[in-house]
Amino acid sequence: MLISGANSCTSCIIHNPDKIIEIFINIERQSAFAKLIELNKLNNKTKLLNKNDFNRLGIKNDRFISDIVIRREKYKPSNLEQIIINTKKSLIIVADQITDQNNLGNIIRTALLMGADGILLSEHSSANINEVTSLTSSGAVEVLKFHVSKNINRTIEVLKKSGYWTYSLDMNGQEMNREFNFDKKSVIIVGSEGKGIRKNILTKSDFKISIPQENIDCIDSYNAANSLAIAAYHYKINTF
Repeated sequence: MLISGANSCTSCIIHNPDKIIEIFINIERQSAFAKLIELNKLNNKTKLLNKNDFNRLGIKNDRFISDIVIRREKYKPSNLEQIIINTKKSLIIVADQITDQNNLGNIIRTALLMGADGILLSEHSSANINEVTSLTSSGAVEVLKFHVSKNINRTIEVLKKSGYWTYSLDMNGQEMNREFNFDKKSVIIVGSEGKGIRKNILTKSDFKISIPQENIDCIDSYNAANSLAIAAYHYKINTF
């Protein structure tokens, strides 16, 4: 797997140097990465290339070409037990059928920065965690644990038994306001744009919540990543 982009590659070097197979750097920009490479003892895995040589690495989309490219192992999911935190405070995100890589990457980045302990993805009808996710998450995928669930409903039941309360983002749910509070152990569920969260998951959610918005013709809702950002921030400020 080839990942690209300065933020994505830097995150990989810092957080997962043991997953790196090779590093390719534009010879004209080697000074920008030299200290980082040396600090993480990756000189023996680093190759300097001319800018034109990057085209020969097999990157499928020119969008991904930059001054550094890393060949790394494929991203591997975590077991659910590695994500469930046995503390009084914990946030887990469930992304139900998020198929757009940009949305998924942004959701992962938001979840990480808001202090989530992990993200759960459905095995089917979900974007894969790959080189595109690396780029769109700005390298957050190197840090945030993810679990791929064969059955989201059953997984949510396990979370409930572990003390978590579940909150589904739904336009018909209770509107979040100043009086609304999340439990300290919370699961925030976000669905795909258009379809939203599947009904069988909504039915089993402890709470259905919505985000205040202005009524604008033809613009019916926030996108999935922005919805999560607002809800996760609300969780963060009222669970200090």
